[in-house]
Amino acid sequence: MNSHTTTIWDRVEQYFSGPRFPSFILCTLLLFWLLMITLAFMPSGESQLGMFVEDFKRWCFGYDPETGSINWMYVITFTIQPLMIALVVWFVWKDPLAEVFKNPRKIRPQAFQSAAVVLLAGLAFPLLYDPPEEPDYQFRAEEMRRSVDSPSFNLINHNEEEIGLDSFDDKVIILTSVYATCGDTCPMILDQARDAIDLLEDHERDQVVLLAITMDPEQDTPELLNRTAGFYDLDEYNGHLLTGDPEVIDPLLDRLSIERRRNEQTGEIEHVNLFHLIDGDGTMAYRFALGDNQAEWMAEALRVLIRELDTPKAYSAHE
Repeated sequence: MNSHTTTIWDRVEQYFSGPRFPSFILCTLLLFWLLMITLAFMPSGESQLGMFVEDFKRWCFGYDPETGSINWMYVITFTIQPLMIALVVWFVWKDPLAEVFKNPRKIRPQAFQSAAVVLLAGLAFPLLYDPPEEPDYQFRAEEMRRSVDSPSFNLINHNEEEIGLDSFDDKVIILTSVYATCGDTCPMILDQARDAIDLLEDHERDQVVLLAITMDPEQDTPELLNRTAGFYDLDEYNGHLLTGDPEVIDPLLDRLSIERRRNEQTGEIEHVNLFHLIDGDGTMAYRFALGDNQAEWMAEALRVLIRELDTPKAYSAHE
């Protein structure tokens, strides 16, 4: 019993103190280093291996898929680590390894073992890799449909006409808020509304009205709004810029969740960017913000509401 135990420990001691263990480690580190270099230069693709390579390079090497560039500092940092470990191994097992260099054939078994380990790891990671699912950016207009009471109002448009929601019975309304002197997101708000309308067919566009309530009723006179409407060709989009008494507009914007505040230092109004889509019965059906996909989504929602104009009402307003 003791003799058998001593023999096992002797073999373990011989393995770790002799040239076999450090030779295995050095061979493994060398092959791992070569694997990292290979992955750095391997092209990505649509296959599972290609997607694994892209994600690996993105996380480990700072890879940018759009430009195809790699942060080579990451590559150097990532690949220098096995070299540093190899130096430590050489320093600790210098004497046994010196014998190996005299007769390299002695490390063939360790070389084959390390090659098998690195090869299995190199194959296992791509095979076990689970590609991330593509984000679902599809806008399901029918499922997102809601119906909430709209606040009623009567304001003055840029042509000095009295305008309210009931002025456009059996029309679909895009209701938003801007102010004439805004140089930040208000132009983007009007552009996105126009882009959504431009995506519609001609007969659909005739069923849509764009209403934009001012956030700055003290300054936005009909004359100033008229110049703004002309700049954006809003008459071609059934568009109306609306102003009125601040005591009427401020509570109205609050009900529409148009958060805003004036920056005392710059005088600019900092605000959210919202669109409410109102159906032919005067209830709010959708709410959108600014965004790369929002114009297309708004157009889809507008089509749903336009189709509803010719069908019996399927939604009841609720708070």
